[in-house]
Amino acid sequence: MIYCDGGSTYTKILYPDGAVKILPTQDMLGDQTSWFDLATGHAAKNRCGRYVNELIALVHGTLSLVGDDRFTVVDIGSRDTKYAVIENRQTASLDWNTGCGGNLGFTLELLGQYYNINYQLLQPNPKKIPVACGLLAMEKIFDEINHGALPDEAVAMFINGLCFYIHQFCQSPTLLYLAGGLTENACFVQTLRQYCEVKPLGRDILLRGLAEISGCENAADAAIGNFVRRTI
Repeated sequence: MIYCDGGSTYTKILYPDGAVKILPTQDMLGDQTSWFDLATGHAAKNRCGRYVNELIALVHGTLSLVGDDRFTVVDIGSRDTKYAVIENRQTASLDWNTGCGGNLGFTLELLGQYYNINYQLLQPNPKKIPVACGLLAMEKIFDEINHGALPDEAVAMFINGLCFYIHQFCQSPTLLYLAGGLTENACFVQTLRQYCEVKPLGRDILLRGLAEISGCENAADAAIGNFVRRTI
């Protein structure tokens, strides 16, 4: 079986041999032959034999990796933020934000490209810019720069605001399992750790969830990248 997580910006594909491919979603959509046995993510909804809601894939993938009876997991995508609270190994609550405050994964990527910022080297900033509205947050970044802040300092403030927002959105847990592309953003992870303990799961957790749902243990094992094995 071929599994797909079709995100807004990037698509992740898990093949039967265990190989995981990450490509721009526009490339996947531009290939008219793209077809998947099991998929999640809105971009793959019309290109699969069976479609699974992203939150369901997130819960299944996380439960297969995390042995805790109670925990919170959040997946931060390019245009949305979704989380699940698990109690006694059962889903207690779910939420999904596709509003302005959640559209920040792609915004961070654009800011990094525009200001040539290396997020692996960027240091957290104790000051924060409110991010309830992405448009106003962008304006605040420019205001900080106009008042003398370096671009990387202003963007680090933006990341701090994003982390504060996400922590509150997830009901302020003391421990947060983190999934999605921002697990690879060192500044983001370090900043989020100012608010709670953070355990990154990597960006392939939804693929693992799909493999778990299909009952294919080998595929689920293949979906665990080296980064996941190193952190869990």
